[in-house]
Amino acid sequence: MLSKNKWIKNLIDCEPDARQLRSNKNKIIAQNKAGKILFGSDKNPFDFLTDTLQPERLEKLKNAYEKKCPACVRIEIPEKTFEISIRPLAKAILLCASDLSAKIQMEELLINEQEQIQDAWDNMPIGFYLIDANGQILFVNNRLCSWLNETKENLIGQKLSQIIKGEMPPATDIWKGTLTFKGKTKQFKCDVIQNLLDRMGQTFMEGVILPAESKKTANNIANPIFFDKAPFGILMTDVDDLLITKANPMIQKILGKQHELIGSSLNSLLTAETNENLPLKLSKLLMRALKFEKCELTFETANGENRAFMAYISPLEKKGEDKDIIGFIFYLTDMDERKTLQMQMLHAQKMQAMGQLAGGVAHDFNNLLTAIIGFSDLLLQKHKQGDPSFSDIMQIKNNANRASGLVGRLLTFSRKQPLKPKLLDMADEFSDLASLLKRSIGARVELKTDFASDLGYVKVDPQQLMQVFLNLAVNARDAMPDGGVLSITSHIETIKKSKTVGTETIIPGKYVVIKVSDTGCGIETENLPRIFDPFFSTKEGIAGSGTGLGLSTVYGIITQTDGYIEVSSQVGVGTTFTIYLPRFDKPDEPETKKMRPIIPVAMQKANILLVEDEDAVRAFSARVLKNKGFNVTEACDAQEALSILEKSAPFDLLLTDMMMPGMDGETLCNIAKERYPFLRVILMSGYSQDFARHGKDEDKNFSFLPKPFSLNQLILKVREVLQKKDDNNDK
Repeated sequence: MLSKNKWIKNLIDCEPDARQLRSNKNKIIAQNKAGKILFGSDKNPFDFLTDTLQPERLEKLKNAYEKKCPACVRIEIPEKTFEISIRPLAKAILLCASDLSAKIQMEELLINEQEQIQDAWDNMPIGFYLIDANGQILFVNNRLCSWLNETKENLIGQKLSQIIKGEMPPATDIWKGTLTFKGKTKQFKCDVIQNLLDRMGQTFMEGVILPAESKKTANNIANPIFFDKAPFGILMTDVDDLLITKANPMIQKILGKQHELIGSSLNSLLTAETNENLPLKLSKLLMRALKFEKCELTFETANGENRAFMAYISPLEKKGEDKDIIGFIFYLTDMDERKTLQMQMLHAQKMQAMGQLAGGVAHDFNNLLTAIIGFSDLLLQKHKQGDPSFSDIMQIKNNANRASGLVGRLLTFSRKQPLKPKLLDMADEFSDLASLLKRSIGARVELKTDFASDLGYVKVDPQQLMQVFLNLAVNARDAMPDGGVLSITSHIETIKKSKTVGTETIIPGKYVVIKVSDTGCGIETENLPRIFDPFFSTKEGIAGSGTGLGLSTVYGIITQTDGYIEVSSQVGVGTTFTIYLPRFDKPDEPETKKMRPIIPVAMQKANILLVEDEDAVRAFSARVLKNKGFNVTEACDAQEALSILEKSAPFDLLLTDMMMPGMDGETLCNIAKERYPFLRVILMSGYSQDFARHGKDEDKNFSFLPKPFSLNQLILKVREVLQKKDDNNDK
């Protein structure tokens, strides 16, 4: 049986949105990772809403929290929208937060798309309706209203069954048949195609109507006012070779082609994938199995780009009694914007998920490395240099340290490794870059540089920036085994309108643009979308090909410094990486730091409470500290630690892991400091200090020890903290 606390923790952990359970005395009982990051561990769980655009809603939320009343409030902060709910429970309060930003963005896009489609359908010479799962009319176009002699206001909100005679069409994926519509003054039969749609988890049906009584409907496209003013693309083709006979101004503008459209084959404008699907659609129209078809077409524009459209296709019939099909009409609504946003969202979700996975793996791996390095240090105390086992133990420790470096690169990719950015003069940085890279790329590769003058400043971590160029240079060298040219150029670019860079949208502003190009083998097109993924490599099977973390590290560093990176490549020609870094004009003012006073204490008299859920790390740390004469009490989690604090003699130092099941280490420290203000604290974590503490400034009462740490690093940190004068004594 699970304990009550374990059951609550498991219930909260399985929630994807932020959840935090607090007692009525404002103590954190349980929280998931999202809840810890968002609500934090402070007394005020709403600190992350300080930049809210609706202060009155925040006040409502705080009042509800103080009075233990239920509430659900939607609050906007710059670039984010949250739905925050407060749910009072027995002796506790549950805080819930859902990030609605992506959902709202998609809803706005769908609304915009629906408005565009509505404009398109309103002007089409065919009828159209949209109904929900209950058959309620959500939209009808002007054409259907005119046939029924009704207004939109009267029709929207009615059931479809109220304006048709007989049974409703079934809610299947696609239904084709004839319906009899009941207007104010007459009844009329129509050929109808109804499609089932699924939008944002809701079901809809759209119906396209071609009147059986009026076969000339398709020919009404010849109306010059409709044709020229339509807010969507229209193409007319013949039936045999799909030669374009008419193209309205809108499609000419979108494709960037005007007079050359007329007389050219539609197939020559479409991508290969589209050409495979289109013939089947048209054959159904030719066989009169359908009077209307819908499919996605991708055109090649004048500048070589691909542009996606949703095409609504109708046959064009010859006038007269035989009514032969002499061509097709294509109504084209642009899907490019929607596809771009969907691709960006999918990429962002993928990279976020991979970042979370990489960060989690790195955190757990750092715990293992702490034990490996630590016990290696203990063995080295017994097996000195000259001992037969010394070299073997050193091999274990050295390889563990190398693994620690890989973990750091994983944390960089997942944005959980702290950078130390400062304003750098790019002209100075580039002057030192050439000599550094020449040693890395070897004699076979020629290095060419062209750096613009007066580039200004960029705010980056200088060591990490050099790491970016080294990784790109080494990749370029490996792509040119027989030699070649590595070119690095830079210039200033002012972006006035948002533009797409790779799969991201770069915001307007001034940027230092750096291009790193090689004349190597290039990257296959199918590999480009995965080029920044951790552990993905195009050099598998090649000796010494590395870990597959080089480009993921580059991606993490650039994005963590508010920059952008894109890659373009052609097999057999070479590859270019383009980096955009925000440009600054003036350097930061120098910061002055106050030194804290240090006084010696009797180390052997210090009592230490060690809290660590990893058995191996706890065993190593306790053994090291005891060997140095400290009095060490061990606890495997925060609850056991609190129990020990209440029952045992006062402690001088609390040494605790930050990420533990149940209550986390920082919450434990907050509670312990309230009860014992003079207690010194060291927080340990496999994450960086910046991420582990939610990006807040270092608390002057807490110190931080990153994992993995060695025997000496542990001892030095403990001695350093015990020798610090407690700030409470200064008052």
